Amino acid sequence: MANDREHIEFDQINGLIAAAGVDGTREIVDAFWRSTIQLGDALAAQVNEGALDAAAKTAHAIKGSAANIGAARLSDSAAMIEIACRENDAAKAAALVAEFQENFDVLKATLDDHLRKSA
Repeated sequence: MANDREHIEFDQINGLIAAAGVDGTREIVDAFWRSTIQLGDALAAQVNEGALDAAAKTAHAIKGSAANIGAARLSDSAAMIEIACRENDAAKAAALVAEFQENFDVLKATLDDHLRKSA
């Protein structure tokens, strides 16, 4: 993918692979996927229901966990949702949730491909 580096901090992921091995990194990443899917679903529902305070907290949690694995674009996307929610801008938050999902899908494909190539 042409824009892989926008989605993943490869130095961070490669450091994790060096420390935990590919299998250990896969376990960490799989836990991240499960958590982020659950949080992403909650985030979308919260924004849709207008529960923007709760959505801001959920976006904040996603932002941190994404940053921890080097998912730069996803972390930035969650940060923008958090800001929109704190500014009480439901329409902007809803639009950003759709963008977040696109970023998640690209991240997943890119990171899964990187781990496959690192094995």
